[in-house]
Amino acid sequence: MGRILVVDDEATTVAILKKVLEDVGHVVSTVSNGEMALARINEFKYDVMITDFNMPGMNGIELTEKALRIEQDLIVILITAFATIRSAVDAIRIGAFDYLTKPINKEELLLALQRGLERIHLLRENILLKHRLESVEHSSEEEFEYLTASKEVKDMLTEVRKVANTDSTVLITGSNGTGKEVLSKFIHKSSNRKNQQFVVLNCAALPPQLLESELFGHVKGSFTGAVKDRKGYFEIADNGTIFLDEIGEVDPVIQVKLLRVLQEREFSKVGDTRIQSTNVRVIAATNKEIKQLIAEGKFREDLYYRLNVFEFHLPSLKDRKEDIKFYFNKFITEQSIAQKKPIPAIDLSVENVLINYDWPGNIRELKNVAERASILCDNSKITLDLLPSNILSRESKRNYSADYNENKENIIKDFEITFIKKYLKLCNGNVAATAKTINFHPVSLRQKLTKLGIDPRDYKY
Repeated sequence: MGRILVVDDEATTVAILKKVLEDVGHVVSTVSNGEMALARINEFKYDVMITDFNMPGMNGIELTEKALRIEQDLIVILITAFATIRSAVDAIRIGAFDYLTKPINKEELLLALQRGLERIHLLRENILLKHRLESVEHSSEEEFEYLTASKEVKDMLTEVRKVANTDSTVLITGSNGTGKEVLSKFIHKSSNRKNQQFVVLNCAALPPQLLESELFGHVKGSFTGAVKDRKGYFEIADNGTIFLDEIGEVDPVIQVKLLRVLQEREFSKVGDTRIQSTNVRVIAATNKEIKQLIAEGKFREDLYYRLNVFEFHLPSLKDRKEDIKFYFNKFITEQSIAQKKPIPAIDLSVENVLINYDWPGNIRELKNVAERASILCDNSKITLDLLPSNILSRESKRNYSADYNENKENIIKDFEITFIKKYLKLCNGNVAATAKTINFHPVSLRQKLTKLGIDPRDYKY
């Protein structure tokens, strides 16, 4: 879909062009002369201008020159009943995209229009790539699925899939590191916009003026350092998706402009009065309690309700125990493949410690721990001594269940695992020597090792 301005002094031609273009889904505005066209272009952003060559007052060549001074990326298609080689050369020389003759052939017109819109799309892709390379905050995460073993999250994903294929705005809440950006990518890739741009912007990483420029673009001279015009993400990612992370950190002035985008699908560049339209889908995320920010006067209530058409909350890792083992195994496998090492087994005692740790950094912290363990692992098993000291510390908080006996058993098991492994290591993996050292019967110790999943061979040096 494109935004098209038709300029012609013949009412019949205008009516025909308008119907042909609107029938295939384009948004069409019409004017009868060049002066009116320039006034419209100064007010509103168009993708394409289709203009007659011969008009009273300003002709098509003059109009094209002046229009391209205002909007250099405008696709201009000239039409005329009096085609000459000279006029065609002049049109292309001054920047027209194509040149058609009357009577207009519908197929030729739509083909020229399609090629023009494809050119706009390629230009936006190139600009987006440049923005990403220049960006101070760019994620290298390439996953587009939200993998989980948690029943709670799986149930949520059932609703997410239904919402994904709509244009509804989505708000994702949850602590840092719970996978909000990955979930936003999953929504985008499950939508009918999946082949369009997906832009990630961390609102907390940029000062207000720079954030406003990144989102909406700016014109030359609009502020110190604005040495040339710059397109913003709402223009570049038109028909795609923008993920606004840390939305709770956005300055109140920018909140007003975001509200306008969500309500009217319109915005203006910094320092510009022209209105531009956008068909971007917005997915926002925050680790803050937005209602508390509203109560403190830091966040607009009307913006919150515009963002919160659908809200999905990602629980902290400590509240979805199934995912701790699931993700740790996944990350260990990925790291082993990346390091070209055999995929190691994971000691039962490691799983017990991981499950009972609070994970303040959530999945991000778990991934770091898995990377560390994989790099340090010199044998076929991930063992307790490969975990960071803060996780092994007895000061680490334990998430106790309401079952006394279950907690007692887990605490005893943790003690046995830590205690026995310590002395196995001191005794070079010799079970008999370990049993003698800790005053334990060798046969009973071997049975205990089997029950706890401890292989004494892992402790030979």
